[in-house]
Amino acid sequence: MKAHTIDAALFDWSGTLVDDLDVVWRTNDQTLMSFGVPHQDIETFRERFILPWQSFYALYGLGDARTLEEVDARFWKIYRPLSEEIRPFPETFPLLAKLKSMGIKTAVVTQTKRGPLLEQMERFGLVELVDATVGAEDAEELKPSPKPVLAALRKLHVEPEEAVFTGDMVEDVLAGNSAGVRVISIVRKGSYQTEERVKSGNPYRIARSMREVTDIIKGI
Repeated sequence: MKAHTIDAALFDWSGTLVDDLDVVWRTNDQTLMSFGVPHQDIETFRERFILPWQSFYALYGLGDARTLEEVDARFWKIYRPLSEEIRPFPETFPLLAKLKSMGIKTAVVTQTKRGPLLEQMERFGLVELVDATVGAEDAEELKPSPKPVLAALRKLHVEPEEAVFTGDMVEDVLAGNSAGVRVISIVRKGSYQTEERVKSGNPYRIARSMREVTDIIKGI
């Protein structure tokens, strides 16, 4: 008999499994500056950043469809060389390996495009530890819509009540709650969002390390 009732663990990528806040801030800052928006420091970025990314750029008057196409092109051109600096959190590999040993399916649900996501997973040696991915191109909408989470569940052939979703932003909480899965919010020092902001989405549990995430999953 299983010691847990969870069959699948879904994870956000950016800020959850990989430490990329500095890279994402710099990429967004440089992209915005290329449209004439003044430089903003990382704390201003943390306060203002929201998902989906289109809504974030709309805050700066860059929300029409044609402009967003250009934003997307400039962002990924800037992001690709900077992304070489991204590293997984030290806890990431042990966490995914432990879940695999427990027979729990895993998936990554992110607004990162499929190409860069798979490149990073390969570089970090995580491909064999992740059963499914849902990138920016793989769902009709981005978080906080539940559609990316639901797409991951379909890929894993599990029901919402059999899964948990771990992320670091309130948009992850909203997406997971709307999809009917339990959401664990990972809150670290220097996360994308403050604990107060994340809690406003009403997550199932708050964790401060991936060890705590594992313990929560075992206890469900």
